Amino acid sequence: MRLAIEIGGTKLQAAVGTADGRIVRLARAESPAGQGAAAVRDRVAELVEEVRAAGGDPIEQVGIGFGGPVVRQTGRIVRSHQVSGWEDFDLRAWARGAFGLPAAVENDSNCAAVAEARLGAGRGAGRVFYMNIGSGIGGGFVVGGRLASGPLGGEIGHTWVWDASAGRYDKLENLCSGWSIARRAARLAAADPGGRMLALAGGQAERIDARTVAAAVGEGDAAAGALLDDVGESLAVALANVAAIVQPEVIVIGGGVAQMGDVLFRRLAERFERRVFAPLAGRCRIVPAELLQENVVVGALLLEGDA
Repeated sequence: MRLAIEIGGTKLQAAVGTADGRIVRLARAESPAGQGAAAVRDRVAELVEEVRAAGGDPIEQVGIGFGGPVVRQTGRIVRSHQVSGWEDFDLRAWARGAFGLPAAVENDSNCAAVAEARLGAGRGAGRVFYMNIGSGIGGGFVVGGRLASGPLGGEIGHTWVWDASAGRYDKLENLCSGWSIARRAARLAAADPGGRMLALAGGQAERIDARTVAAAVGEGDAAAGALLDDVGESLAVALANVAAIVQPEVIVIGGGVAQMGDVLFRRLAERFERRVFAPLAGRCRIVPAELLQENVVVGALLLEGDA
């Protein structure tokens, strides 16, 4: 048996499972991100104790999917873009000491990419690109079931795209992550007090999130629709650039924002087909993740060895 941990910007998970990615027990909690990295580690340790308390077969190793760039060879964190205190932290050494197990550390989107390629929405395809759209934006590229991204992950969120609303270039993550969509939507709602976004949020703009935007689009809110048009265009441009370079057969989209469903996927797919390198048009499917919230821990179960 193996132990798997996800340390995300907003969500923490711990699981016990098998080397082929089958989860036996899982615990999930909101991350105390605002309290810093030490508080996050304390909460992770509590979740691990919870999933190990039931006993069972001996646990051989721990795999960790971390929400930020990781130096794979050393298990050190470069930094977190959402939580303070992770800079140059040796997460592998901490896990070895905390849990008494050999440990492997990987970027969370890389973990999810391998899980979706082998066991989820990309299974059967030789070349799979995964993009996570959550509190941040990350990615991973898998060829033949094996990770082909660089040592820091497939950081598509840190590619630059044109922001038509501001008339300048910006990072994809600053425009299309869950937090970014919520921030942009709150500004639009404040300028349109009669719109559906503000009404659906109970009149409190700070409560607007991606789900609020999706619901408002479904009710015909023009500002919400225009925002998702912009988001779809930015995502399509970034993915078209990726496709031109690595030619994936399947692009899998996961993370909380992806759960907006058809209102996002339709916009993204239409714009991607217009932007992608012409010989690739119609040859690269864009599909939602199948393993949903569990793809990072499934991928962490699949990690090999005390790298």
